[in-house]
Formats: sequence, structure tokens, C-alpha cells
Amino acid sequence: MKKKITNNLGLKLLSLFLAFFLWLLVVNISNPIISGTEEVPVEIKNEGVLTAAGLAYEIVGKSTVTVNYRVHILDEYKISSSDFKAYIDLENLYDVTGAVPVEVEVVSHKTELSSSSVEITPGVIHVNTEELQRKSFAVQGKPVGIPKTGYDLGDLKITPEYVYVRGPVSQVGQISYVGIEFDVEGATADITGTASPQFYDANGNKIEELSRVTVDIEEITYEQSVLKVKSVPVIFNVGGTVASEYEYLGLETSAQSISVVGESSLLQSLTAINIPESELSIEGATGTKSLTIDVTKYLPEGVDVVGNNKNITVKLKVEPLVTRTLTLNLKGLPETGREDDYKYSLNSDSVEVTVKGLEEALNNLDADQLEAEISLAGMIPGENPGVLNIEDTDTYRVISYTPFTVTVTETVAPVSAGADNVAEKEETETHSSETTE
Repeated sequence: MKKKITNNLGLKLLSLFLAFFLWLLVVNISNPIISGTEEVPVEIKNEGVLTAAGLAYEIVGKSTVTVNYRVHILDEYKISSSDFKAYIDLENLYDVTGAVPVEVEVVSHKTELSSSSVEITPGVIHVNTEELQRKSFAVQGKPVGIPKTGYDLGDLKITPEYVYVRGPVSQVGQISYVGIEFDVEGATADITGTASPQFYDANGNKIEELSRVTVDIEEITYEQSVLKVKSVPVIFNVGGTVASEYEYLGLETSAQSISVVGESSLLQSLTAINIPESELSIEGATGTKSLTIDVTKYLPEGVDVVGNNKNITVKLKVEPLVTRTLTLNLKGLPETGREDDYKYSLNSDSVEVTVKGLEEALNNLDADQLEAEISLAGMIPGENPGVLNIEDTDTYRVISYTPFTVTVTETVAPVSAGADNVAEKEETETHSSETTE
């Protein structure tokens, strides 16, 4: 097979060359006309006609047309899309359908291209129109990043504070606010600069494409102050007295300290934020009070709270006192004031002790926790009112206990011991008489 291909290779190559030469000779002699196409962008003329009428426009579909042309084959390589100019004139806009005819011109290689041989597809372009709107927006700053630890952002000055946006109603209506972004990452000092305005929707998302909207100011100047941060304790001064049979239990707060910003000289002298008694009064209170306090009222001028933490919540806890009766077993209780010459007996095995305090504390109180003692001091033979010693605590106080009696009897001395004492006494008296004589 290989021999068949290589046999007479020179003759075969010569045949190919002669065939190409013959083709080239025929083309140059005949130079036939062929068809070609180019995609050409459509230009807009007389936009001011619609602008003057308070209208904006938008091309429906593609903004290019296909130019079909005929040219001699030898000139085809010269032709490109830049040889044609396609345009629509908005003065020719047909209001009912929004159609505008497309015009095309041959701008170069006119000798190779005949205008009569040039056609365009499509022949018309549709244009939508709507009213123009001019609306004012306040410019908002959108810092990007976080200042260095121990610093926070202060006041932001924006110039100008307002801009005017102009465009189709449908596009301007998408804008919720105009903002500028600038970098504050790691900042320890004031930041100044300029930034281009951006459009944002109601969710704070940037709107990237609003092709027909313009802003009257292209650059916005900003001055962002950066301040020192200090954490300052909050002191709560509670005043007044709760109503009878109620008790103040203390307070709960959403913040024991507040981070504030300001000039270093001002922060140095600020050691605490004092909330006065007038804000935290419990006078006559019969229940828990919940308060919201604006701490900025108690900050010196030039010092402000970091972020949106100016309001702190305070709960002044006040609860009613309740009573509870406990059964106290008298047997085995410690005794004080016992006399050795007396014998003591109780007429009751137990008593009911009534205590007053906070419900939660009393619910967990057991009679054994009262640490009661029976006082026998000063009792004489016979029946005596019983006395219990029970100390009040922070959680309860004793209101009463049921009466009981203590019977006291003298202890009887043994007979043998008494006779010995009498004999000893008589002997002593006899001895004394003899001595006197």
C-alpha cells in the first residue's frame, strides 16, 4: 500500500499544484460575487427627544442587527462589521407598537460594497418607554471591617448628605437607599477619603445593575472618627422601702458594665456610671419592677455608648412574705439554765412554730433547721411557761409557737446523808460551847 502512495510522487504533487493554479486562474478571471453576514451593534440617535418628554427607554431584545451583503470573492477578506453603521432614530418611534426602523450605512469599502446589496435583519427594533423619575436619597455610610481591639467607630460626616438619583421609575423604585463603603479594618485613628455611591435594596443588598440610573454626584467625601473604648462599671443605687409584708430581694440587670467611647482625657476621669435612686425607687413596692434605663443620660458630654447598647434593663425583685407552721419535736432539744437541785418535765412532746419569710425559702425549711433551744433559766418549783429560744435568720423570722409548760420539782436528798449532816452539826456546836467556857 505504501508503495502505491509513493509511486510517481513527483507527478502527483505536480498535478495538485497545476489543479490549484488552474482554480486560482479561473477565480481571478471570473471573480464571482458571494454573500456574507456581519453582526453590527445598533446606535441610538436623538435620545434627547424622549428625555425632554420625561421618558426613559429600553431596547427590547438584542441591540444588534445582522447585516447581509454581497461582495466579489476576492474582496471578501476586506469586509468586517466596522464597515457598517446601524442606527435607530428615536424621533421615528411609533408610540403604539414601540417599533423603530433600523437604518444601515456603508461607511468604508464602499467600492467593494453596494448599498443596494446590503440588507438588515431585523428591520425594526422595539423600544419600551416609561416615565423618568428624579428622587432624593440620604447617603448612608457602610464601614467595612472592624477597628483594632480597644477602638470603636465614632461620628461619621458625609458630604454631601443627600444625592439625587435619576432614571426610569421601575429602576429607581428598586432603590431603598444610597450608601458608600469604606475600609476601617484595624483602624486606630480617624479615616477620611472619597467613595462612589452605591445602590441598596430594602434588605441591604447591593443592586449591581441599574443601567439607566444616574447620580448627580459621582464621589462622596467621608470623615470617620475612631475613638478609644473603655469598659465602665454601672452602679445601681436603689432607694425607698417596700410595702409592709414585702421584701426586696435585690436586682437583676442586663449589664454590669458598659463599653463607652470618647477622647482619652474624658475616659480617664470616668470611673463608673451611677444610676440614681430616683430611677431605682422601690418605695411602697408590692411586686417586682422591671425598668429600662438610658445610660447615656448619666454620661459626660463627649462620651457615648459603643453600638446600640445605650438601654439596659433592670429588674428590682420584690416578693410578699408568707407564713408557714412547722411541727417542732421538744424531746432531745438542747436546754439552757438548768439547775442541779431541780427536776424538769415538759407537758408536751411537740409544739407548732409559725415562721414568716419568702415562700421559696420556707418551702425548703425543715423544723430541725430552726436550731431551737429550751430555756429553763429562772424557773421555780411548780408549773412554768415554756420558753423557746429560736434566732431569726435572713430567710425567716419566728412569729409564734404554741404554749407549753415546764413542771419544776425540787430534788429530795437521801436520808443517810441527812443524818450524817445532823450529827456533824451537833458535834460542831458542842465543841464550840466548850471552847467558850
